Amino acid sequence: MRYRLCLTLLLFGLAGCAGPASATDTPGDPGSAGRKLYVAKCAKCHKFYDPAKYTDAEWAMWMEKMGKKARLKPDQKDLLARYIEETLRAPRTGVPARTPNP
Repeated sequence: MRYRLCLTLLLFGLAGCAGPASATDTPGDPGSAGRKLYVAKCAKCHKFYDPAKYTDAEWAMWMEKMGKKARLKPDQKDLLARYIEETLRAPRTGVPARTPNP
């Protein structure tokens, strides 16, 4: 019984480490350095999150935290931030990104 429980937990743990369904779902030029870094560093540990759903302050906090975890060099952090701001956080419909509630 204990063996089955351990095996089940191991399988769920491994399933949680799976990357996104498809890296081709990310916008931008597939050959761009920013997109390559985004796919390599962000999808390595978790699914892709929609940066447009976060306030500027929330996203800045997550970028700082995840940049440290991913061990990004300063130039990589800048490149990744530019890619995300230009392709993922930029309003696509003319509606600004969500702002915090007062």
